Amino acid sequence: MFWFLIIGIVAIALAFIIAEVLFVPGGILGILGGLLLIYAIYLPYKEGYTIGANINTTIILLVLITALFTIIKQKSWRKLELKKSIDSSVKDDLRSLVIVGEKGQTISRLNPIGTVRFSKNTLEAKSDMGFINPKTEVEIIKIERNEIIVKPLNK
Repeated sequence: MFWFLIIGIVAIALAFIIAEVLFVPGGILGILGGLLLIYAIYLPYKEGYTIGANINTTIILLVLITALFTIIKQKSWRKLELKKSIDSSVKDDLRSLVIVGEKGQTISRLNPIGTVRFSKNTLEAKSDMGFINPKTEVEIIKIERNEIIVKPLNK
């Protein structure tokens, strides 16, 4: 009965480690799995089963080493890794799309950031003075690196 307990602890520990690697990154399950493996090695020694504990420790270490070499040799991680690369980018400078003084109309509410339609482009803009309602005429007052600052036109 005692050895079934040890086998159960080892099975749970290995399940925690596998879950850590495949599903729940963050370290908690991996640490718990490692602690359970250490406990599964320690417990037979504590109870006085020295020969059985030596066999238990050897089997656990062989399973871990075999699993490690199998994963490395067969490149099993290739199935889990991301193969796509990011090929999009953020527009570096908005000055090529619009100019200071250009007029446009808000499409969405600027709260303080929203969407504005300029002559050729629909871009995100920021209000310099609070909220601006949709369909309000605005004018660009400043262009920073990635931000267009607008103000409403007074009629």
